[in-house]
Amino acid sequence: MTENRKEFDVVADILRVATLGSKESEIIVGCDLDQDSLEKYMPAMMALKLVSVKKERENFYRTTRRGVEFLRFYHGLRWLLWGKDFDLVLVNVLNKLKKDRKPYYVR
Repeated sequence: MTENRKEFDVVADILRVATLGSKESEIIVGCDLDQDSLEKYMPAMMALKLVSVKKERENFYRTTRRGVEFLRFYHGLRWLLWGKDFDLVLVNVLNKLKKDRKPYYVR
């Protein structure tokens, strides 16, 4: 797993791969995780009801409606913050406003 990925990114990756239903091994490969990382995230995701699990020979995970809502908000927030070109639109706008305006007490 790459070290620069944050927890929300990993959760979103797992939910994306499990949208139509996936085995544990498919999630590990599709998200570039190891078994320990998957075991770290899955209990929390199941407790939050982001994924459901069907136990067979190998666990079969499927993203729930709540998980799909998480993905919708996650991608909406990424788009809001980073824009389509991933240029951190919000920070650029805030920096520009900070430079353009003087505080109300300065004339």
